[in-house]
Amino acid sequence: MACFIGGLFGAPLARVTYARLFPPPEFVAGDYSRLYAEAGTPVVLFSTSTCPYCKKTRALFDAAGVQYADYVIDESESAEQKFKSIGGSAVPLVFIGDREIRGFREATIRHSLALVRKPTG
Repeated sequence: MACFIGGLFGAPLARVTYARLFPPPEFVAGDYSRLYAEAGTPVVLFSTSTCPYCKKTRALFDAAGVQYADYVIDESESAEQKFKSIGGSAVPLVFIGDREIRGFREATIRHSLALVRKPTG
């Protein structure tokens, strides 16, 4: 019985402790050039029409004057299929440059936009 109670209360604490010690990465690096070519822009957002964090992401892009493709997966079957084909599981899912950003991570999004906008030369 003590093991059951210990597991009942200890497991959530262990999960929280693990998440603090090993947080998920801010982004995953990769080659998303095919996605950008299809979208016609180097910034892509997968969202839903009701997600408050998707709304925040759109507002951030709009305030910064960023041109982006917004695939609203609850309004378009083709957007949902594209989302599933790239392994999407939650929104917002943002692609900027060589970065895939899962969730609304404002600092990471802003930093990624700055890297993409850097003048070359």
